[in-house]
Order: sequence, then C-alpha cells, then structure tokens
Amino acid sequence: MSDFFQHGLISTLHRLNQAEPIEDGGLSEAGLGLLLPCHARDIGASALTDTIAALNRLTVFDQAIISVNGFASGRDAVEFWSQLKVPHTVLWNDSLDFTSWLREHDLPAVSGKGLNLWSGFGFALSQTELQALVIHDCDIQNYTAALPISLATPVANLGYQFCKGFYSRVQEQLYGRATRLFVIPVLHALVRTLGHLPLLDFIDSFRYPLAGECAISTGVAASLSVENGWGVEIGWLCEAYRLIDPEEICQVDLAMRYHHRHQTIDPSKPAEGLLGMVSDIALSILTHLEKEGCRLDPPTLESVVAGYEQTANDIIRRYSDVAEFNRLSFAEEEERKTARLFQERLREVAGQFSHGLRARSLPPWEQWLREERFPVGMIVR
Repeated sequence: MSDFFQHGLISTLHRLNQAEPIEDGGLSEAGLGLLLPCHARDIGASALTDTIAALNRLTVFDQAIISVNGFASGRDAVEFWSQLKVPHTVLWNDSLDFTSWLREHDLPAVSGKGLNLWSGFGFALSQTELQALVIHDCDIQNYTAALPISLATPVANLGYQFCKGFYSRVQEQLYGRATRLFVIPVLHALVRTLGHLPLLDFIDSFRYPLAGECAISTGVAASLSVENGWGVEIGWLCEAYRLIDPEEICQVDLAMRYHHRHQTIDPSKPAEGLLGMVSDIALSILTHLEKEGCRLDPPTLESVVAGYEQTANDIIRRYSDVAEFNRLSFAEEEERKTARLFQERLREVAGQFSHGLRARSLPPWEQWLREERFPVGMIVR
C-alpha cells in the first residue's frame, strides 16, 4: 500500500506517484512571491547556480525577495542575483542604515537567517501586494523546479495558511543529525517528564520539524515573531501552533533526497556548527514551553536532560536497525558520541535557562508597522 497514512494534528500531503508537478503549477492564486535568505558563502556555489537556472523556468512568481547577509557591499549581491529572471528585490541586511535602525529601536541586530527572513516579511507586507510566500534556503544541492511548486500548491490552491516541506535525508548513510539525534529525543524526553502537552504533540506531528522549506500566507507572516539564530524553524512551529488552526496547516512530501551543506561538530567551539544549532533549538523549545505555562524549574530540567540520554539511545538503536535493514553504513559509536555532546549542550542551556536566559524574537510586523515605517535604506534593488 502507498504511504498516505495521516498522523498527528495536521494534514500530510504525500507524493503518491512519480509525476513531477507541472511547472506552471496550475496555481490559481495571484500574488505568489519567493523569499530567499542568502548568505555570501552561497554565491558562486553550483547549488545556487542550479537553483537560479530552475527558477528561471518558472512563471508562477510575481516577485522574489532576496534577503542577504555576509556581503561587504549590497551591490555585490545585486550583481550576482541579476541572473535571476524573476522580478526581484535585494535586501542588504548588513547595511549601516538597517543595523543602525535596529539598534535605535532596541531590536537584536544579529546577522543571520532569522534577520533575513524578518526583513523579507517586512518588505513583502509593506512594499508589495503579495498574498503568499514560498521560502527555502540557497544551498540545496539537488534543487528542481518541483520544490517551490510543491510548497506553493497547498497554500495557493488548497486553502492552507502554512505548509512545511519534508523529505528524505539519506544517501550513502543517514543524515539529519540535528533532527534524529536531538529534536526527536528531546521531544520524547519532554513528554516523559511533562506529559503529552499540546505544543509537544503538535511539533511531533511534523516529519521534519527543522526543514527550512515552507510556504506561508502573508496574513500569517504578519503575525509571526521571528527568532534569531538556529531556533528560527522550531520557533515558527511554536508560533504556528498558537496562531493557526491545525486544519490550516499541512506538511508536503517534496519527493526528494535532500542534500545541502552539512554542519560540523567541534567540541572546542560549542557555539558553532551543529552544537550551536542544538543549543539555539533547545533554548527556543524551553522558552515556548514556558510561554505555554509549563513550570520548568531546575529539578524538572534535570529530569529532561537525564531523559534525553535514554530517548537518544533508543533512537540510535532504531536507526541502527534501519541502516542494517537497508545495508547502509552506520557509525553507531560516532552517533552515541554525538548524542553525548548534544546532551552536554542541553544541560548547559538548561542551566542558562534557569538563570534567566530566554530566546529573543524579532516582533511581528503586524504590530510594528502600525508604529514604524519599513526601513527602506537596506533595499538595494
């Protein structure tokens, strides 16, 4: 039987045949935009060159918003993105005008994906008539035009307000370590400690909660807070849980074996790579659980940290069996070493949380635009 099982609180839209989505998408709704957070390191890589070539075959997007960071000059980004045929605007998030504006308004001027997305939302809401946005990263190494069409269709044609993509992370081995070895075990450890809270069950409904590929109505985008750092995706799920009826949320099978730039693990640099990622994710989850009224005192957090070890070991056992069943290589000791490093980061974040550290978000544009104008100084095209 084909896999069309419905699990959890949201709709899952499976790919049940091998046919590629038609490139015009059959999309009936005008006002579809594309929001691409882009770092300077993506420029010149074959992954982004191939992505632009695929996008140039599409006619469904009224406008693209390229929101960049890591560039010494906004003009450098404009020159590179001139090869994109879709009408587009480049936002330079490292510009002095923008960073000064952020500081003047006591907003966290942390360069990165979260800020890129937040400014992109603000531009879309204040400077365009777009009705929905398709969002994905710029380092996808096996990108096809089917990806944005698959994301857009549920929002444009099926009435959903938020659509998140999912896909396989397997090649010669199993990838997706942050999800496999951290997010899922942490969720299970939290459930063991706190019980089946609606927010935890909601996040657990997603096959790939850390996927950066999604589509969203601009109405919902106006209401979203956006976290800095690696907590942006898990933070969005927590925000979606509070803002959107589950009937208006779905996940869609992108029918691909996703391949992108892998993050490294360096125990001497706990704020970078995968260790920095899981730290931000842990802080985001704890912050949102507190907003839901959970009492997260030190003994409770220590129970979560201890429970993580058990749930991670169980997850590793399962994936070892998956790998053996499929004759894939599986470095079990390396996986356990990674889980131990993740547990150390969880323990550290739990301690910081107990001493008052919280994930900080950029505010929803819906309330901000009532009082402030969009900072047009960072628009370079």
